[in-house]
Order: sequence, then C-alpha cells, then structure tokens
Amino acid sequence: MRVAVCCPESKEALWICNRIEQRAAEHHRNAETVIFPSEEALWRAFAPGQFRGAVVGYGDVKGFLCARRMREADSRCRVVLLDDTDRYAIRGLRIHLTDYLVRPLEELRFRSAVDHVLLE
Repeated sequence: MRVAVCCPESKEALWICNRIEQRAAEHHRNAETVIFPSEEALWRAFAPGQFRGAVVGYGDVKGFLCARRMREADSRCRVVLLDDTDRYAIRGLRIHLTDYLVRPLEELRFRSAVDHVLLE
C-alpha cells in the first residue's frame, strides 16, 4: 500500500515516513511512503485509488484545502491532517478526515492515526 506524506520540513516528513513503515512492519504489512514537498505537488500526483492514505503536514488553509480535495476525489483515501492549532478540526470532521492532530505530535496519538490509515 502507498501512503503520501506531505510536510514543509523534510526532517518531519522523514520522521513520519519512518513511523508509518515501522507500524506497517509491526502489523506485517508492506507500506511504501512517498514524500511530497508541497500540497501542490501532492495534488498534481494524486489520483483516485493511488494512495491508501495521506499525512498532510501543511496546516492552515493550504493543508485543509488539499485534504478536502483529496477526500472529494477519493472518499476511500484516509487523510490525516497535521496542524499547529485546532482551527480546522471541526471542518475536518465535516469532510471525514481519518484524524486531525495538533503539533507537537504525541507518539501514541500519531501511532493510532497511522493504524487507522493502515488497518481499516
């Protein structure tokens, strides 16, 4: 399964990829993570059925709009949105995000979100 990771900071993107691949291995599943440097790059590469899920680390309106477009194009794609505030959390519920996490990320909450992407 493929999981898109879209974060402004490469260090955070690598950390997320490592955690996703680690959780997949713990569940005896194969996961390929694909890093995108911007939400525009992710959207250009996005096609229905191409990704099982996505972790979008661009907060504020850019990340939310990207997540919404992904959900509209592929309702089966599980999207986790990361933000510095809970400003878009209610809107995230309306578009049925898999999870909405506020930075700094808590390891257990992130693991739970990743499990929802990988296992459901």
